[in-house]
Amino acid sequence: MRRSDSEAIEITLEQEPNQARQLVQQLLQAQDDDADLWAYLAECESELRNHNAALKAWAHYLTLDPHWPEAYTARCDLFIEQGDIDGALTELKLVKEIADDDARVMRAEALLAEAQGQMQQADELYEQAEQCDALWPAPPRVSRQALQAALQRVHRGGSVRVEEMPESALPHGFLRLQDVTADGDAIVYARNLERDFDQDATVMDLVEAYESEVTEE
Repeated sequence: MRRSDSEAIEITLEQEPNQARQLVQQLLQAQDDDADLWAYLAECESELRNHNAALKAWAHYLTLDPHWPEAYTARCDLFIEQGDIDGALTELKLVKEIADDDARVMRAEALLAEAQGQMQQADELYEQAEQCDALWPAPPRVSRQALQAALQRVHRGGSVRVEEMPESALPHGFLRLQDVTADGDAIVYARNLERDFDQDATVMDLVEAYESEVTEE
């Protein structure tokens, strides 16, 4: 794949994932054995929340390149999002055979622990991932009381309650930022806000991310 095509896909994916997917599909018509294009297709489908299509794209990628850990961890994350713990465990078993000490694998294990309610184990795994590779820092753990108060100030409905993680993937996936009750109250999931930040993040950084994501939805 040409660098210009890669750059065009990445730029478009940030703004218009549906257009990015169309571009990738066009390129695949002429280069259907290009593993990178299948990875981009999987990323587009993930961004569009077409999880089954993303899983299929990653599966095809692995027929072309079975040794890239991130393909397995991406599938693991998708299975977790859907609440398919067995599927996630299968991907982890496969990837640990080729990259047991990879920080991305440790973070996938941490996410699975969070989805299973094992928060202390998850934090230990995040710390191990950071020690293994500083490019994958452990998420911050901000004051829940301060976070709830700050979110309350920007919430446009009723009250705000902060919880660690959803108890179920239903109705909108384990990685959702919030649920809103019929009364307009918000339940915000702190760990799904914190996961993309490092230890330098502040409460207001998380609130800004929350506002941005909720507005886009």
